[in-house]
Amino acid sequence: MRKWLVILLFLAVAGYGLWSAMAAGDEEEAGKMETGPDVGQVAPDLTLPTLGGEPVKLSDLRGQAVVLNFWTSWCPPCKKEMPELEAFYKQHGCEVVLLAVHLTTQDTLDAAERFVKGQKLTLPVALDVRGEALHRYRIQTIPTTYIIDPNGVIRQKIIGPVTAARLEKETALFR
Repeated sequence: MRKWLVILLFLAVAGYGLWSAMAAGDEEEAGKMETGPDVGQVAPDLTLPTLGGEPVKLSDLRGQAVVLNFWTSWCPPCKKEMPELEAFYKQHGCEVVLLAVHLTTQDTLDAAERFVKGQKLTLPVALDVRGEALHRYRIQTIPTTYIIDPNGVIRQKIIGPVTAARLEKETALFR
């Protein structure tokens, strides 16, 4: 009986050690993954449908600067910044691509459509219906905005709401 108790205790300790080592590796990896892509990295590619039904592929926009904004209709800071994004788009939409990515897996398509219609937005809205953007960019806080240069490299990451003036400043080198 004592022999079995020693074997069981040994297996428990070995199992706990193995589990701890794996969990530590997961935490280290999770720490790297939580923040999303960093400034200086190439922006992860996305192919998403737009509200109009046409697909948009981020890598097809190379050669142009891109403002990539992640939002939902229920997010108060997102609601507050949307008129700012629209103002920037109306003033600089010919010089800089603005793409507002609705995190549809965190909201609903109906809510996005109502919000866009209610706000009379003309800026392009892409739909993250499968969570592809949420996963690739590891969005933790909304709104989150990336400024991507014409070579597809992230030049700025802004957590929280942005203003048209801030977007003008951050994209000035690319216009």
